[in-house]
Amino acid sequence: MTLEDFKTEEEYISQMEHGALLNPRIDSTFKALFTQPTQESHDALHSFLEAATERKIKTFALTANDAPAEFAGQRGVSYDIACVFDDGLAADIEMQAVNQKYDYGKRSEYQVARLETTYLKKGDTWEKAPTVYQITVLDFSYDAACKDVVSRYAMRTKDGRELSNSLNVIFIDLTKVDGIEGKLDTNSALENWAIFLKNADNPTKREIINKLTGKEVGLMQASKSLSSISADRDLWFAQYRQEIMERDQLSSLAAMRREGLEAGRAEGRAEGRAEGRAEAKIETARNYLLLGLSVEQVAKGSELPLAEVQQIADTLEK
Repeated sequence: MTLEDFKTEEEYISQMEHGALLNPRIDSTFKALFTQPTQESHDALHSFLEAATERKIKTFALTANDAPAEFAGQRGVSYDIACVFDDGLAADIEMQAVNQKYDYGKRSEYQVARLETTYLKKGDTWEKAPTVYQITVLDFSYDAACKDVVSRYAMRTKDGRELSNSLNVIFIDLTKVDGIEGKLDTNSALENWAIFLKNADNPTKREIINKLTGKEVGLMQASKSLSSISADRDLWFAQYRQEIMERDQLSSLAAMRREGLEAGRAEGRAEGRAEGRAEAKIETARNYLLLGLSVEQVAKGSELPLAEVQQIADTLEK
């Protein structure tokens, strides 16, 4: 069922009383799935990290979700899930459900570079620079020409020689899992994770989810974690607000594109279009702050700098 199938917030939240599962492609649910203080949540994240990094991990720990600023005015970076591994590696895991039409490649390169600079201390040799991973789950197609569910990017020469393999970007495209649902036995571990994240809340896909969870302990633990958090009313409320925001973002983006095209044909002024988009973003941010969303949530959803959203929040409080 979609958001439009429900007339009220209470009707939407009442799904939990009928055994419905939260949508793991929603930010709040995705984070909760992997970060609860439970064994199943811990085991699920452990399994996902091993699948994404393609290495065995003994232990790991969650860390602060905000990268430290190195100078006044530096653009902030807030990670959905950040963690370090027992051997000094680090990872940032992101869920992106809505294509906001900016360059996700550049964004991921910036995020992984900021992650790299967080852990090397003064006096450390360059050999101690950690290997870091920026892992993004996309519920839209980033590269339509690529048919792969999993894309791995690293710094290499044109003939394929790696530089140091320290900076790694991994994209998981959920829109392409239909082509691998019949290959559970030959898929990579991360491809099967993609199938789970795309279909775990879909009752018509229960058979394939049961096959997945019967094959791999980490996915079974993920299924248990999702079932557990789906009994949390607060998470259903958070998911409802997120779905409303994402729906409005899509509508706003579509409207801005239409307005931009019309303005371009009528006036041909790129400056006017840019100002219109900026004003629309500010107005959207203001509305969601009034709805009770946090400054961090609004900054991520609107793609406005955190400091700018904070200024809007401060103005509303006056």
